[in-house]
Amino acid sequence: MAVQSANLTKYNAGGSGDNIIADGYIKAVEKVWIDSYTFAQTGTNTTIQIAVLPENKKITSIVAEIYSTVSQTSGTISVGYSVDATDDLAATGVSNFMAPYTITHNLTRTSILLPGVGLLNSSNYTGVGLTIAYATYAGIHAVTSGTQTTIAVKLNNWTMSTGTIKTIVRYV
Repeated sequence: MAVQSANLTKYNAGGSGDNIIADGYIKAVEKVWIDSYTFAQTGTNTTIQIAVLPENKKITSIVAEIYSTVSQTSGTISVGYSVDATDDLAATGVSNFMAPYTITHNLTRTSILLPGVGLLNSSNYTGVGLTIAYATYAGIHAVTSGTQTTIAVKLNNWTMSTGTIKTIVRYV
């Protein structure tokens, strides 16, 4: 038996996508915010703002690649909205999409892939020695509104003094 999703049902009933189905749900053009940040020093609660999206946009994915010159074995990482200074400094702040997770690998590359797998750790691109941590909330279809439009990656107690973070945030 074949069934139809909510918007497909509306579309097949004569909706054009412009006046029946909410904007951004069908025939949407995905937009991509690509950015990078070079570390000079990290420490306690370093919040790196990676994208500012318009209100009422649906987040479809967040990718962050962290490359460091030294291995990371005890820092935490989280992904979420950077709402204000208090949220950035709070131990549990910036965690809407991935709650703080303690890095337990001894490698120089950390990859965050949301939705789906929360965290991949590897010292190379071949996938050798991968460990996986699942995000508590993948963020797919999260809708930006009010003060929740700035996306950030938060590092806490990372020991690197140099490194690069490369990010991609997709939304419709």
